[in-house]
Amino acid sequence: MDQKDLLEKIKYDAKDLPIPDSLQPDSIEKLLQENSRSRSTDTTDFERAAKRRQLRRRWLRFGSAAAVFALTGALLWQSSRIEKYQKTEEAQEMQMTAETKEARQPDQTDAEKIKAAPAASEAFTYAESPKAIYEALYEQFCSQTPEAYAATSMARTELLQSAADVESAIEDTSYTAPADATGTDFSQTNLQELGVDEGDIVKTDGEYIYILRTDLSLAIAQIRQGRASLLGVTPLGAGDNGYAHEMYLEGDCLYIITSESVTSLEQDEDVYYTSTGRQTMLLTYDVSDPGAPVQKGAIAQEGSYAASRKNDGFIYLFTSYSPDIRDTFEDSTIMPRINQTELSAGDIYLPDSMESTSYLVISSMKTDAPDEIFDSKALVSGASHYYVSPENIYIANERYDASSVLTEITKFHYADGEITGVAAGCVPGYLNNSFSMNEYNGKLRVVSTYTDNKAASVSDSSGASVKAAVDQEEYNALYILDEAMKQIGAIEDLAKGETIRSARFSGDTGYFVTFEQTDPLFCVDLSDPEHPQLVGELKVSGFSSYLHFYGEDRLLGIGYEADPETGSIEGLKLSMFDISDPADIKEIHRTVIPGITWCPAIEDHKAILADAKKNVIGFYCDNRYLVFSYDETEGFTSELVYDFYSDMLVNQAEYNTMRGLYIDDTLYLAGDTFLISFDMKKDFEKTDVIKISKET
Repeated sequence: MDQKDLLEKIKYDAKDLPIPDSLQPDSIEKLLQENSRSRSTDTTDFERAAKRRQLRRRWLRFGSAAAVFALTGALLWQSSRIEKYQKTEEAQEMQMTAETKEARQPDQTDAEKIKAAPAASEAFTYAESPKAIYEALYEQFCSQTPEAYAATSMARTELLQSAADVESAIEDTSYTAPADATGTDFSQTNLQELGVDEGDIVKTDGEYIYILRTDLSLAIAQIRQGRASLLGVTPLGAGDNGYAHEMYLEGDCLYIITSESVTSLEQDEDVYYTSTGRQTMLLTYDVSDPGAPVQKGAIAQEGSYAASRKNDGFIYLFTSYSPDIRDTFEDSTIMPRINQTELSAGDIYLPDSMESTSYLVISSMKTDAPDEIFDSKALVSGASHYYVSPENIYIANERYDASSVLTEITKFHYADGEITGVAAGCVPGYLNNSFSMNEYNGKLRVVSTYTDNKAASVSDSSGASVKAAVDQEEYNALYILDEAMKQIGAIEDLAKGETIRSARFSGDTGYFVTFEQTDPLFCVDLSDPEHPQLVGELKVSGFSSYLHFYGEDRLLGIGYEADPETGSIEGLKLSMFDISDPADIKEIHRTVIPGITWCPAIEDHKAILADAKKNVIGFYCDNRYLVFSYDETEGFTSELVYDFYSDMLVNQAEYNTMRGLYIDDTLYLAGDTFLISFDMKKDFEKTDVIKISKET
């Protein structure tokens, strides 16, 4: 369930309940927007974004409380269960007294918590049986007061899932395929890692353009000598409640990921009820005849779609599954199903600590066996960020307590379709996004923002000396974890009061940007993993939300210009950094487009076309598609500002429903309802507009 759906559910369930003004759905929605749209038009939103940690705490508190009100009606039928956990006012007062005394004790520092963490081999274990999973989940999440249960199972779990859903900016370098056997030059999806393919809504092989549309259909256009012709639109048959996510192209096959709601009839003793859950589908289509695609396989995996990757002839599918936990094991639904078969308990990992009841389910499918699951594993807990290297899968999950946050990272190895749990570890703080993780030579490098809870000794009412937090400033750090996920190197206490906005890694060098009023670009030497060194720092106004290696010794930054005194956003900014000397990084060129204070496309790496060989930088912004080129002498040049209004395509283009791509010397804008062509050799002259009918 994404944030919008969560808000709608809260509004519906709470419509007849008296909710305080501070917990009204609109107030919560405003808070969510402050948190998720850190690049809004209001200056104060950027000030709040710079204190993202505090906003997250507020949402966890207020969001959980709102969920309690919203779920009160739904929990009435469980009155017999609720009575079992209700406390008298006297018991509650005793509990509060005990909690107050406990709160006076000095907190563990983040370093102490990490040191006390279990060894990698103990961090997670295979489940012994479905009942063992049920008992672990019930004990940690359900054997509480009904209020705590409601807050945990709804607000906390759904929030972590939605965090994964909105996760958009991932990691490392883009990839442009070499010319094919016919000499055709064409762009590819902007990838996380070389060799690890990612799905997207538009794919091309240089001869055809495939467009995955939001109305659950597939449009295919043929390209000949720079001219496009629509061959047809094929419905995918996922139903009215379905959603098309992304697809992969390999040879004559398309692998399309969709999801839909599935409702079933359940029985609890003598009571029948309907249960609705999300199911993710991986559909295989033979497109050897592009005018008549034929479905040749399908895999169904329970849970909401989270992510996917493709490597060495296998597709790895990630879904988030929420079990139905009831008073008894017999009445609960614990095990996720894949192709109607329950996952084995021996393939489910139970971590030492769990932040939510949801499972992350990972399955592999061999591309030449489109109806079969090759292997499956699951991790019990929420997932905030995903990073996949050519050999390993890393799942990051934030764990909050009263004074700080830790990010727990679970590592799975994958090879030839087999998935194996390897180790788990943690770092202080929270991650900006998946750009914040990178693997090199078996080591995981992580950049995070953490709160330094400095403490001073004070006396309590009895005169005893206790520690109290006096400083909660945010800092940034880089951590290096070995193959067993144990910390072996670190650089801490960077950029006080700022937060990480972007990161990039290349071999033994890492770059990351922090921001409050100015934009420090840090360069770190990682050649000695146990002793990483900060070798360069450049401060410029504004900040980069996205970093991209652009040719030799050049780093492209796309983000925002800001007032160096106040930090208020003044426009969209493109920067080119000279990184030939890591100790002396220079911003050699910049261009600023005034008045643009939020451009969501630059938060999604797949929505950015950045190709140094072709010398093209393109992305959607404010109902326009912008294209730039770069010259070592002249800097950035605006090549195209295409306004979708000009072809009556207003409200038909968004960064998440269209892509810019090129084939030879033609730029194409491919979306739900259009395919537009521009001649790159003739100053991006528009050559054709094909409108794709909504009717299939």
